Amino acid sequence: MVKDQESKGTLNDLYEEWLVNLETSVWGRQEISVISRLESLGLQLFKALQSGIPEEGLGAEVPKIMLELVKIGQQQELNPRETALFAFSFRPFLNRINSTVSEERLNQVMDEVGIFGLEAFFDTRENIIHAQRQDLLELSTPIIKLWEGILVLPLIGTLDSKRTQEVMEKLLNAIVTHGSKVIILDITGVSTVDTLVANYILKTAAAVNLLGAKLIITGISPEIAQTMVHLGVDLGNIVTRAVMADGVELALALLKKRIVDHNKE
Repeated sequence: MVKDQESKGTLNDLYEEWLVNLETSVWGRQEISVISRLESLGLQLFKALQSGIPEEGLGAEVPKIMLELVKIGQQQELNPRETALFAFSFRPFLNRINSTVSEERLNQVMDEVGIFGLEAFFDTRENIIHAQRQDLLELSTPIIKLWEGILVLPLIGTLDSKRTQEVMEKLLNAIVTHGSKVIILDITGVSTVDTLVANYILKTAAAVNLLGAKLIITGISPEIAQTMVHLGVDLGNIVTRAVMADGVELALALLKKRIVDHNKE
């Protein structure tokens, strides 16, 4: 019992010493609420390193702590080096935290902790970038239910083959979900179209047809029309209209509906 209390006291002393170092680091300049979370993570890491270090790997607790640290670091817009400094701040205390493990193994553990933190940082950032890209895709390619049976997809910005493929897959799924019969693909806001994009549009028209729907392309600019002719893209089997208003009128007609101006009656 006395031995356990001495061990606990030693750990507390090391932890207090580490807190002093934390205050002088980049982490010590964060908000009080952030520092409180860091102090908690630091104590958890001290206990994890003291309770037992596996012969290989980092065990279960250390990676959890580092993932939480990376999350905090990215929320505070810290770079990978600044994030890794948190883990490396434990290196001076290793032999005093756990004297039953060789110095070589302890140094190896800290290297693994640092590498894990960096990998987690970049993985998390990639996930954030991917999520933001998906959000932008949703904003830039809204599929609008114009009328019962009619969907409108206005495209804006530059189309590359990857974005075009994602948009077209999203459109086909929407057709099935809504049971739509007429699709208006408006490319008024598209500046350029290359061969791959043009071919995706052709394939999409064929896929829309297989789903029992009709595709109308509107907003083809003179520049894009010339490009398609130059590329040898044949839109002969696809219905096109110069402006969206004409496409909407045609879509309603295909469903045997029309817009009536009661003021003219």
